[in-house]
Amino acid sequence: MKLEPNVLKNLESALTEELRHYQEYLRILDEEQERVVTLKTDELVEFSATRSKIIDRLSQLRDTRVSIVASIVGSESTKLSDFVDTLPASTDKNRLSSLVDKIKSAVETVDRKTKEFNQVLNYSLGLVNGEISLLWSASQTVSRVYNAFGSVIEGAQPAPQRVGSLLGEA
Repeated sequence: MKLEPNVLKNLESALTEELRHYQEYLRILDEEQERVVTLKTDELVEFSATRSKIIDRLSQLRDTRVSIVASIVGSESTKLSDFVDTLPASTDKNRLSSLVDKIKSAVETVDRKTKEFNQVLNYSLGLVNGEISLLWSASQTVSRVYNAFGSVIEGAQPAPQRVGSLLGEA
């Protein structure tokens, strides 16, 4: 296989930038999770927007990587690691293999941390919904709840009228 001199440099720079963006994504994800845990919601929007931009850039870099490999091999379905294994020069092969391994490791870490972050968000959302539900049901004299069979069960609160009280205002 005949390689253009700049093709491997372009591929290597794309991989290096992709790795850098994965590392930045992980840093932002950790910061965002810390803000959720410490309830600094005003800063969450900024981190979410930054994370979204990084995801878009990673998608572009992936497309660039796929097109570079496809231009050499002639197929978009060729995996990067398979392509790197076919390189004749051992220095290029070692350098690109190292980057590929680092990217694979970063992707695994991103998957794991994203799942963990989603669990934190779901738990937090469950707490907030639970608190709202408690406050709402405490302010009602009759509460209606759907059971597992789709019918409504009404429960009456054995309490005096709450109009004008602090709980009634909540």
